[in-house]
This record gives sequence, structure tokens and C-alpha cells, in this order.
Amino acid sequence: MPWIRRRAREAQPPEERLPDLEFLALVKASLEEYAPGMTRGIELKGNSLSSPGGWAVGVAPPHHGGGHHYDLVALPDVSVQPDVPCFMDCVVAMSGDPRKAADAWVQTEGACMLELLDPRGHFADHVGPDDERGVSGWHSIISGAIGFGLDVAENRRLQSALLDTNVLPRIAGTFTADLESPFFNGVKVFYGGRPGAMECEIRVNGERHETASAAMKALNLPEPKVFTAVRYYALLLPEPAEGGE
Repeated sequence: MPWIRRRAREAQPPEERLPDLEFLALVKASLEEYAPGMTRGIELKGNSLSSPGGWAVGVAPPHHGGGHHYDLVALPDVSVQPDVPCFMDCVVAMSGDPRKAADAWVQTEGACMLELLDPRGHFADHVGPDDERGVSGWHSIISGAIGFGLDVAENRRLQSALLDTNVLPRIAGTFTADLESPFFNGVKVFYGGRPGAMECEIRVNGERHETASAAMKALNLPEPKVFTAVRYYALLLPEPAEGGE
């Protein structure tokens, strides 16, 4: 996995971007605050954070976004070789505070990873394929929605609006054919920007999905009064075939 090895020389980060290990130290601190004891024995080395329990988080080489942008890769079980199953997400320190970007990752993609490791509903919701919030044919692990913007009330209003809109099952037909992993597929739902210039984005396994993003935009989510952004994350796991173990 190239993101947990030495970075190629041509993929140097912008100057204003924290070095990988400094940002991962913030991720570690946020994980420990969110799930006390989870980071016990963890090692920061190269551009990865590795747990003695077999899971890891790596920083991928930047391939889009600005200097405050970080692409993170979650690897729930690095013992699965040679192709380690993983899922990706990106976060941006919109306020210039990288700790807030680390918190955003931990509370969304990170929460799904924690729930996959300890599936008791403590960190994220489990949603079956027949649930009104579910995606047909898939078991979903869905994080809460977090808001970050200039006004707390607007954050909460758009958080509620995004959850009430029930995005994933309404647009599932646009992206489920592209869920290729037999282990788990990561889907990020993002809605944010300033009034009159709000961006709807669906990322499937780390890549922007244009058709799904356009379908989300057509759901006509409300405009905020000031800059606001909301996001949540879902892991989609294949449902076992009927009669299977």
C-alpha cells in the first residue's frame, strides 16, 4: 500500500500543510478523546498510525485539494495480505485548524472504522438493507452528521436537513453498481459552502462520483444563511446471499 510507505519525491505536500506524522498525532489525540483506550500502544511511523490490534490509519499522497487538505486511509486489518482492505476519505481544515479536521475525520470515517472493529452500535449506526435509511443489498454502518461553519444554529439546521433528506437510499441507484469491494465500500456525503454556492458531493471509495453528486444536488437541500458545511460517512458491506453462512 503506497500510502503507508515512503512518499514518492514528486508528491511533496504544500508548505502550509502539516507533515503526515504531525497530522496523525492530532488524529491519535482525537481518537483517544472519542474512544478512550483505543490508541493504547499505537505507533506513529512513516506516514501511518499503527495499532497493536492490527488496524492502521495512513495519510495518502495529496492528489486534489489545497494545502489544508488531507487524504486518510483506514485499514481495519493489516494482516489481510497482500491486498489490505481499506477505505478512504478526505478532510479539510476549513478554519485553518488541523485539529478540527482530525476531529471531523474521527467522528465520521473514523467512527465507522471503530464500529467495524467493535460492532456494538457505540460509534455508528447499523442499518439493514430493508431499513428506510438502508441501501438495498447492503449492510450499512453510518456515522452521525457533523456540521462546521460560522454559526452553530446553521450547523445544526443543516445537520438535521441532511439527515432528514435521507440521501443514500434516495440516490443509491446512481452508485451501487460501482461498489466493487467484497469487504466494505466507503461513501462520503458532503454538503457545504456559502449561500448561493453550495456544493453537494458524494465520494465512493475516495473518488468523487459525478452522477451521485448530481442526484444529491437534485434533492434541493436548504440554503444556509452563512458559510456552513455538513458531512457524514457510511461503510457499505455486502449482505450475505440467502442460504449462505
